Amino acid sequence: MNTKKLERLPTMAAVMLVVLIVAACAIRLRGDEDQSASATSADHAADALATKLAECRSVTYEQKDALSECRKAWAEKRQQFLGQKSPPSSFNKRAPQEGSSLFVPPKDESRLSPGYPPIQQSGEE
Repeated sequence: MNTKKLERLPTMAAVMLVVLIVAACAIRLRGDEDQSASATSADHAADALATKLAECRSVTYEQKDALSECRKAWAEKRQQFLGQKSPPSSFNKRAPQEGSSLFVPPKDESRLSPGYPPIQQSGEE
């Protein structure tokens, strides 16, 4: 009786493998439908932008209104190309806040011997 179970083991393993492959394909295909709907809307917006950029190729310097619209279209295309979510802001002149990647904590002076004068730090603490 045990030998019959062992003989059927490769067949059962093959059937399970086929079932897993079919399930994986079905899940993958179902996910593509959602992506195709969002890709269609993105293609429509990209087509409108591409049309606007094509029109901008013939704009001259004297066409002030069209030139300003073209600059907006070029900025949008640049943001899409660079992957930016929002337009870059001007340089912030304030000191970086704690938690920012630019924040550098003040130096730890606890290792200095008391005979040395304290280190002068520039800026706000």
